[in-house]
Amino acid sequence: MPNPPSAPVFLAALGEAEDIWVGGGDRRVFSVGAGASAPVQASPRECFDLTTDGDRLIGTVVDGALKLTTLFTTDGSGQQWKPMPLPKPVSARHGQGYSEGRPHRQSPDGAFLDTSPFGITVVEKGRGRVYVLRAGAAQPEGALQVEPGHEQDIWRAQATPHGVLLLLIIDYRRTTLLHFALDGTLLGSLPGSEVDEEEEEEDLTWGGKGVCVLDAARALLFVQDKTLLVSLPGLQVLETLEGEWSDFVSVTPAGPDQWWVGAADSDALFLLTAAPGHPLHRHASNRPVRPGAPLMHMGYKTPAIHWTEHTSAPLTVSAPVAETWRAVVRNDGTACERVRVRVSGVLVGARVVDVSVRYRGQPLPLVGQNRVDLVGDTAGLEGGATAELEVTFTPRGEGSGPLTITVEPCAWQFQGKEEPRVLAVTGHPASARFPLTVE
Repeated sequence: MPNPPSAPVFLAALGEAEDIWVGGGDRRVFSVGAGASAPVQASPRECFDLTTDGDRLIGTVVDGALKLTTLFTTDGSGQQWKPMPLPKPVSARHGQGYSEGRPHRQSPDGAFLDTSPFGITVVEKGRGRVYVLRAGAAQPEGALQVEPGHEQDIWRAQATPHGVLLLLIIDYRRTTLLHFALDGTLLGSLPGSEVDEEEEEEDLTWGGKGVCVLDAARALLFVQDKTLLVSLPGLQVLETLEGEWSDFVSVTPAGPDQWWVGAADSDALFLLTAAPGHPLHRHASNRPVRPGAPLMHMGYKTPAIHWTEHTSAPLTVSAPVAETWRAVVRNDGTACERVRVRVSGVLVGARVVDVSVRYRGQPLPLVGQNRVDLVGDTAGLEGGATAELEVTFTPRGEGSGPLTITVEPCAWQFQGKEEPRVLAVTGHPASARFPLTVE
């Protein structure tokens, strides 16, 4: 599709999948009866997102500015829509400072639905609002108002018996898991505020990929290189299961204490067993059919940068010899307008080590950002194309700490008539994180 649609593509099934409701990515909804040749019936109204709650459908309606205007329910016919009253959001403060240094300006981007065993959540990331609707309820039990998210952020929310579990993934990397009661009380956070300065705790939650509420006492947090089993309501880490998740994941029940885990834009599928009192266990599935084309992401294809060659092994640089980290990236999605390379770490900010980058054999000029980042951008990458990346470290002192190298697909975006254009991430970036020691 030439332009991103203003709504996701979704499926909602009622009556053991006898009636399937399909969203077309442009707020149009169609009902398909049983059988592949069944007639298609269009819904009389537009909606932004749609899900099921027992024998009824729950949907959201937004205005031209993508602000939530209506949360509605309807039966399987889809003909009679009943709006629900929306509660006034309660202010919730999490103390994580995830938008520190950024304006709190709202940028509405729609109203997305998610489900857990304890209800349905409605997420307005661009307005900083989260609603919780319990199963079968006539209206949401409550709503929270937090700092609005930005274009480079990803939010996921799931209802719990105590309130709502909110996953914030900032700029595709920094990750915070928060558990709120619906009166705005913070029940737990990961990382916890008392250990935010400890690198070991931050490493646990870097590169969030998804969240899933298992039962009243447990939830799963998926990060780039592991799965964390955490307690509810306090979010204490109970167990860690190693395993990489390169893309954002979705989770659905597969039976007692078992869940299917699937990554976005991928045909890989995993069966996860999380029985109370037993260790987490992850099984790779056998693919039953020949993989087809990847599903469209949010209704349209985006650039997707992945590593084809790279290492996350610890790197040691000993004076006076410089060391070079090499990798190859591939764009598995559509073409991107620009590519941005980001090298981040406390050693970089403290000038313990100097950094230079070569991309496709050419030097890439770097500028400092946020005291710990060196950033450079260059020409875009076509779909299916690969590019070599070389990052050279020259020692200037001594120290050790985590280092992150990220390759981001970007495009120029205009903020307003009197504001300069900015580079914004437009798809999935590739990130590598490893320990760096300078001797």
